[in-house]
Amino acid sequence: MAGLGAHAVCETNGTLRLRYDDGSDHSANLSVLSVPIPLFLSQGTCMNRNMMNRSAMELIAEASGRRGASAYADAYKLIEKVGLNRLAEMGAGEILELCRGMSIDSIQRLQAGIEIGLRISEMRSDYEEPPRITSPAVAKEFCRTRFSRLAREGRQEEFWVVTLNTKNVPIECHQVTVGTLRNSLVHPREVFRVAIRDAANCILVLHNHPSGDPTPSDQDIEVTKRLEEAANIIGIPVIDHIVVAGESAISIQEWQSGTRCE
Repeated sequence: MAGLGAHAVCETNGTLRLRYDDGSDHSANLSVLSVPIPLFLSQGTCMNRNMMNRSAMELIAEASGRRGASAYADAYKLIEKVGLNRLAEMGAGEILELCRGMSIDSIQRLQAGIEIGLRISEMRSDYEEPPRITSPAVAKEFCRTRFSRLAREGRQEEFWVVTLNTKNVPIECHQVTVGTLRNSLVHPREVFRVAIRDAANCILVLHNHPSGDPTPSDQDIEVTKRLEEAANIIGIPVIDHIVVAGESAISIQEWQSGTRCE
């Protein structure tokens, strides 16, 4: 990602003008921030305003821990050139290349703010009325929603167990392993330990494919069969094994029966 250096100049009419090293410039009207220009430049944001009323540019500058026009110039570049969705996935090196004025400390503060926001968002989704997982279709939709970040951003395979009550409503989600899925790593002992602890009636298991392709591998099928064999002995059924990747999810139960839809 190639980035140009830029100098920020605040003009008397309330316009922030970005002058780039290649001679080009870009302007933005600061009136959208709804704060006086002197206060904007001296304090970065009006501290007694509700966070929800602040613009994305204000929040990025605030999260980075910086003040002044240069902080807002960099925030503006991130919004205009990258966008909020892409920003959440950028590494420190990519941000630094685009925003030369930001220090590593500022970038780490910004990334920490983004990460905690994403985690809180995930927690809030847990407060919604949990579904009854009574079919592969519902299981896939649940996993696509609950594990959306893992499906999109997971760099390693993670194996999770969702414990379910007598109504097939999720009790809790447990991460069991991180790393390449194989029989020696996903041991029934670890899977059913959390199920017994939660007094689960049955369980749903899932893992991600960092490649972006949710197609079950031979190893995925073997792990599923081994867990099902253990489930028959323990008496806590495995209702399905879901593979998530990107925006897709595949039910191994459907896959084995010949119904291969995502």
